[in-house]
Amino acid sequence: MNCLSRSFLIPVLAAFLLFSCKEEAETPFANPTQIDRYFPVSDFLEQKITERAGVAVTKTIRFNDEVEEVSFQPDKEAWRKELDFFFQADINKAALASAYDTSEEEGRLIHKLKPGEKGIVQQILVQKKGNRIEEIRIETTKNNLFYQSQVKGTIVLDDKEDLVGYRLRGSQKVWFMPPTALEVEAKVGG
Repeated sequence: MNCLSRSFLIPVLAAFLLFSCKEEAETPFANPTQIDRYFPVSDFLEQKITERAGVAVTKTIRFNDEVEEVSFQPDKEAWRKELDFFFQADINKAALASAYDTSEEEGRLIHKLKPGEKGIVQQILVQKKGNRIEEIRIETTKNNLFYQSQVKGTIVLDDKEDLVGYRLRGSQKVWFMPPTALEVEAKVGG
């Protein structure tokens, strides 16, 4: 390779690399593990917590026989932590693409884990009135040799589709220990 062609080739390669890096930086990589097959619980909740940031929440927590009531005004980050159960229950993952049967009947969208499939989320039920979502109910179960847990969670929305409440009811049994029961009931904005 002579000196002239080498001096021409190096700037061309450098320009190609520069432009390809620039293009890559502008277009983010798609998340190959996310799919768009089931109700988008995380995306839906992300919108709702943005709208309800700073709104007062009154929450009653029952842990076995103990009861505690708390009031707070969560920002968007606190909402994510508060509703973590619901965010974690989003089943739009490539590994679960064929794990759920979906049906729609009388204003209800239901995603139910197929028999024999492995998954923590057993069912997601979206209750609708026309095009408006009234409730989202999620049921989860975790089982192994030493631990068993069942949780049912509900998100409640008003006529404007604003988040106005949520509930969690669950039980947990660890091997050689008595079962524990947890219940959370929260009212948002009033």
